[in-house]
Parts: sequence; C-alpha cells; structure tokens
Amino acid sequence: MTFESQYFKRKTVNVQKLLDFGFKKEGTDYRYNRAIMAGDFQAQILITGEGQVSGRLMDTDLGEEYTAIHVISQTGSYLGQVREAYGELLQEIAEACFEVTPFDLPQTNRLAQHLKDKFGDGFDYPFAKYSQYASFRHPANNKWYALVFPLKLDKLDSEVKPLAGSDVEREAEVINIKIDKGLLEELLEKPGIYPSYHMNKQSWISLIMDDSLSDKEVFELVEASRALVGPKSFKAEEGPDYWLIPANPKYYDIDAEFAASDTIHWTQKAQIKKGDWVFIYMTSPIQAVRYACQVLASNLPNEGYRNRSDIKELMTIKRVKTFADQEFPLTVLKESGVKAVRGPRRMTKKLIDKIKVEL
Repeated sequence: MTFESQYFKRKTVNVQKLLDFGFKKEGTDYRYNRAIMAGDFQAQILITGEGQVSGRLMDTDLGEEYTAIHVISQTGSYLGQVREAYGELLQEIAEACFEVTPFDLPQTNRLAQHLKDKFGDGFDYPFAKYSQYASFRHPANNKWYALVFPLKLDKLDSEVKPLAGSDVEREAEVINIKIDKGLLEELLEKPGIYPSYHMNKQSWISLIMDDSLSDKEVFELVEASRALVGPKSFKAEEGPDYWLIPANPKYYDIDAEFAASDTIHWTQKAQIKKGDWVFIYMTSPIQAVRYACQVLASNLPNEGYRNRSDIKELMTIKRVKTFADQEFPLTVLKESGVKAVRGPRRMTKKLIDKIKVEL
C-alpha cells in the first residue's frame, strides 16, 4: 500500500468532481498541484481515469522530490508534520472527489449494486471480529448465498487448481457462492474460480473478484446461488406468478400514492413480469399484506422517476383490492409457509390458495 492509497480505500472517483476541484485533464489522467507547509513543498497529485492515485512531494528549495514520506521506517517530528500536511490534502481530495463504495474491488461493487437493483438485497457483516467479511442473504430464510472477504490467494486450494506465479503473493477480494454439485468440474475450468475457501468444496466455490470472469458470468452464478439457498416457493408452470413485496411505511407512503391513483409506478423487482400478481406487505409495525395489485407493464426504463438515477427499470402496477390488516397478518403468512418478507419473493402455493379466495 502506498502512502496515497490509504486515503482512497473503498472509494470510487467522480471525474466531474475532480474537474470542479481544480484538477486538469491530461489525456486520460488528471493532475493537481498545491503548495503545502507554507510553500516549502509542492504536492503533485496524479489520478488516472480509473481512479488510481499517486503523488510526489517536491521540496521547493532544492527542486527535488522529498521521498522520505514514502519510507515507512523513517520517522521524526518534522517528517511527521510533513506527512500530516500532505495527508490532510489527500483526505480533502478523497472527500470532495470520491464516493464511498462498500467493497475494495470494482467488480464486487458492481455485483452489490446489481443485487440491490434486481432483488433489493443488501448485505451485512456476520462476524464482529472481521469487519471486512460481508454476507448476502436470501430474504425469505436469512441464509447466506454469497460471502465476500479479502484473501491472500495462496490460501486457495492450489493442489486442485494451481495458481499463476504472480498470484501466489497477491491479496484480492473473494466471494464464496453455492453451486449445483454437478457443475463443479466444469466451473473449475474457468478463470478465477477455485474450490471454496473454508466451506464445503463440493457445493461451494470461491470466485476472485478481479474481472477474471465477466460481470454477466459472475451475476448469473451468484443469482443461481441465491436460488439454491432459497425456499422452494411456488412458481406457476403457466399463467401469472404471485409475488410478495415489502413496503416500509416509515420511508414510503404507499397509502398516499394509492389514494391519488390506483395505478402507480414501482421499482422493477426480480423476475416480475406483465400479468403477474403483486401483493404489498407492509413491514413493521403493521406486518400484514395490505394491497393486491396486477402488473400492467414491466421492465420500463426509468425516465426521471423520483429523480432516482440509481433506479434503472420500473413496472406499472394497478391496485385491485385493499385488505384489512387483520386478514393477512404475518401470523397467517407463517401458517402458509412464509416466515418473513425481507425482499421480493414468490408466494407459497398454500398462501396463493388462501389469498385467491379473497380476490
């Protein structure tokens, strides 16, 4: 780790903010100079278009680089003052021109955004002692379907699949996911895939999140893992599917939206398609299904909905019926095999049969 990189860990550059800050574009790079320590030094910062940061500190009296700040073993009160002043500039740039991201590697961040957009899934930190470990869980049963963590790659099972010489000393972000056992040999032939680290090596694999695999391949594998750990909800062979979607009354006034119109836009969720039924479950403190809706259109491009550029697609739903909260509370859902509604999920057949009677 360089002196500069410690200030930009888990951050993504915003090029427009670099220009607003005063950086000058040179080809695909961005440069910025500033005098520090009362003009005794000039900091020269270079940031690539991909967000890689490097810098030099020039001694203005001698006209040469002051390299001591990069030598960890060197100490001293004056050197400490220089490092502090240079660090303050780097921190200022990080806060003004970079956006915080949850993971170290771009591909892991893209995956997290994909899972949030498609399923509404977030992540948590399952181990108090290991803050760099993050788990993605199926909302229906809280089981892990992906575990992200940093790993020195020589800890992977290189007997089954040898590491390239350059990878032996490298540390990278790795994600463990569940697979169909019958696909193991085929998957191990692909770059960046190894027998699982510290999990069942017959049904789990480790992916190196360094773009060895395309985003499409990674997303498909993680979605398959999600399906494998999830409950076996009922999927119609033909005709519409029946979905439960949570709505948090603390953050979103769905009642006011439906009071204004029976037909509204909603963020596109999961594999919901035109013609499906969507039942809106009000989360705590209500904890009951309140609205039955049909999907009139799906996978619509977001053209300014709520001024949310992070929402890529929408669906149009129409309210068909409003239930009293005592009709389908969480206790009834549990009796029908639905233990929780933390994200979009299909109904069980037992719940479908109960709710269709009331439509």
